[in-house]
Amino acid sequence: MSPSPILHAGFEQLIGTAAVDPGFKSALLREPRATALRFGIAPADADLVADICASDLRTFAGALLPRLYGSTTRGVSRNHSVAG
Repeated sequence: MSPSPILHAGFEQLIGTAAVDPGFKSALLREPRATALRFGIAPADADLVADICASDLRTFAGALLPRLYGSTTRGVSRNHSVAG
């Protein structure tokens, strides 16, 4: 079963916040699960990011997309592109 659109929206907001808030981005990259929980992501859903090790937001988002949309990101909207 794939995550719901609501779950996708929560993670899109998480990434969006990290894109505009350097402190939040640092926290997300350093402690992804704890930061997701503080952001309001449910514990079971925060597990999706628990083991992502990334030094930048682009890499983090690149690791998250297949977890949300399946093993391939073909067909994923270009709106999900993340800079830096």
